[in-house]
Amino acid sequence: MLALSRCKALTYSPLLIGLFVLSACISPGQPPAPPLPALAQAAPFTSADANFVQQLNEMDLTHIALANLAKTHSARNDIALLSPTIVKNLTENHDTLTKLATTHTLTLPAKPSAQNQKIIDRLQHLYGSAFDRSYSRYFMSSTTKMKLVLTTEITTSKNTDLIKIATDIMAKIKTYQSQIK
Repeated sequence: MLALSRCKALTYSPLLIGLFVLSACISPGQPPAPPLPALAQAAPFTSADANFVQQLNEMDLTHIALANLAKTHSARNDIALLSPTIVKNLTENHDTLTKLATTHTLTLPAKPSAQNQKIIDRLQHLYGSAFDRSYSRYFMSSTTKMKLVLTTEITTSKNTDLIKIATDIMAKIKTYQSQIK
């Protein structure tokens, strides 16, 4: 009987040794994973980039307010129908611009400047064709000026995020101008 137990012990011993070795591989005392490398910081804005972001923010805020007025004040259906698209696109752009500016420790105003607020207030009292004439005139002149700023940013900036934003807004402005003429 003793010989039979010794035989069983010899056959089971490789199995026991294997289990013992495997249990050492999954022991709770393993060292922790190394920390992840730090994320690369975005390149800081140049003064020209910061100036561009502020100008674009001002344009967005003013045109969002004016497009909201156009929904109810315009006599032209094309302007009234285009205004929700302008509001949506420029609001999305403003949100993207705000997030980008925040990562670069730049705080953007949430309201149009006093000068642009006067324009908004003046157009708020106009309806029908008088609103359409004033709105179209202001929209065309302000976006034409902004196209120069956008072109300058596209050609001189090293910040790829700002170049993308400028390129996207440039295309949208061209579309809006062709529809508002």
